[in-house]
Amino acid sequence: MDSARYKFEQQCADCGSSDFVEDHANGDLVCTNCGLVAESHVIDERSEWRNFGDREKGDHADPSRVGGPTNHLLSDGGLGTEIGVATKGTGNMTMIRNLQRTAARASDPDHSLKRAYAHINKLCGALGLQKDASNRASEIFKKASEHPKGLKGKSTSAMCAAVVYVACRQAGYARTFKEIQAVVADAPQKDIAKCYKFLISNVKEKVEMVTPASLVRRFCAVLGLGLKEVKAAEEMARTAVPSEDSARPEDSRLRPWDGKSPASVAGAVIYAISCLPSASKHYSALEIAQAAAVAEGTVRSTYKDMHVYMTELVPQWFASEKDLQNLPSMG
Repeated sequence: MDSARYKFEQQCADCGSSDFVEDHANGDLVCTNCGLVAESHVIDERSEWRNFGDREKGDHADPSRVGGPTNHLLSDGGLGTEIGVATKGTGNMTMIRNLQRTAARASDPDHSLKRAYAHINKLCGALGLQKDASNRASEIFKKASEHPKGLKGKSTSAMCAAVVYVACRQAGYARTFKEIQAVVADAPQKDIAKCYKFLISNVKEKVEMVTPASLVRRFCAVLGLGLKEVKAAEEMARTAVPSEDSARPEDSRLRPWDGKSPASVAGAVIYAISCLPSASKHYSALEIAQAAAVAEGTVRSTYKDMHVYMTELVPQWFASEKDLQNLPSMG
């Protein structure tokens, strides 16, 4: 009501009052003193909001803006209109649908992009990723499609997997290359790797290094280990493979597990923590290998490489020196 008083600087023709209220439903400007309709067919200049919740009435209705939001990843902003064709009779419906589908593709320049975005969302859902990762992956795919070399000669499915992997690295979601490849049944690993190299070298996408410390928390969650074990495993993983910011001096000696995959090192770290008496649960190398999506032999060999360094790697607060000496020498 206050907006009506400030907006309309006029007086009622009957009573002289300047206190008006807008009846938005009927488009009238009404005097609150005597009820005279001073103006009719007033344009409602408020934002066009509607309620699309189950309850159209009440204070808890969920207002949603009319129309979809603008999508900067599509050429028309995602605001294009598709017109359907109504058919009558009992003609060949399969042929009609095929013709309609072909016409829609011809009139929609973003048809391929929309299919790719849908595939990216499907991959992110299978990997348990949040919306920010799928949005970032879609942005990377858009950049790749606009590159001079474009997507020519590259599988769309493989490129979708590659952009999801890059988006995971950029958004801080620790997912291994094997995990990405496992949910893409129709793209060979070499094709995904080829697309990944294209994104790094040509599209100039920067990625953070995947470290064992970024993987152990998720692997521990799969196994059901407690917070104490997770903390010890993360500390041990950071000691075993320091991040780039805290890398060891160049003159430091190489250790047997240097260069092995982060998932293998993470599995060996969790196996070592699980074997100690302080751990609330104990798991076999096979169970840990399944959680880390690596071979059991890989976990065993990496653990064997680490065994003589356990006093340096395992946090002192988690295990005594006697406990470390009693660790099995082989996984």
